[in-house]
Amino acid sequence: MRRAFVMPVVILLALIVSLTVTVMLNRNTVRRYDVDTGLLSYVEGHRERGIREIIAIWLQFSAKQDLEALIGRNDVVFTLDYSGGRRLTVSLINDQTTALTDPQGLIPSQPSVEVIDLETQRAIATRTRQALGSAAELFGRDSGPLAIDVVHAPADVLHAITLALLQDPEQASAYASRLEDLRDTSPDLDRSAMLNLADDVGIEIAIQTQLVAMLTTTPTLWRVRAELTGPRSGDRHATI
Repeated sequence: MRRAFVMPVVILLALIVSLTVTVMLNRNTVRRYDVDTGLLSYVEGHRERGIREIIAIWLQFSAKQDLEALIGRNDVVFTLDYSGGRRLTVSLINDQTTALTDPQGLIPSQPSVEVIDLETQRAIATRTRQALGSAAELFGRDSGPLAIDVVHAPADVLHAITLALLQDPEQASAYASRLEDLRDTSPDLDRSAMLNLADDVGIEIAIQTQLVAMLTTTPTLWRVRAELTGPRSGDRHATI
């Protein structure tokens, strides 16, 4: 009878040992994964800070220059080659071609506050998001100045921000459409031309000043894209 119990006991012990080994291996795998993840996070963090410092130094030396004049093909402003075949490519993208759609993202110290009080600007940002509708995800942003780049902004953005201020669909459509035509035909689009156009459309003088404050030909909001490329496993180049 005792021999009959030997085999089940052996099988049970083997199962326990197997489970114990599996648990220990899993724990070691998890620990190694945690270490690798922590190391990768540490390396990526230092790499990101290093790139930020490089860009900050470049911006300091470029502060007195026209940024648009420095932008080359594919929005690239400079490249930096590292040892080991790595290259940093930094690009600047004009982010003022989009409209501010989050009232909490307004810059309180922006110049247009002198013309349009902050609460009114927040209301305009909210109405701009409503005017854009489903296109707000594509043409909206959550921070920066209320003004848009009138020269490069898409027609949808131009119409939305004009409607948000004027709150008169017919007048807003007339002004935005004529402004589109003007910017396409006049290389010297300036404040005076935009005011004259507003007067032609019949916009009140008090509103004309506010409207022009929301349209700029000198963008000040730029988005930085930094790409670090180089060899990885198997000498394969990839974006890091």
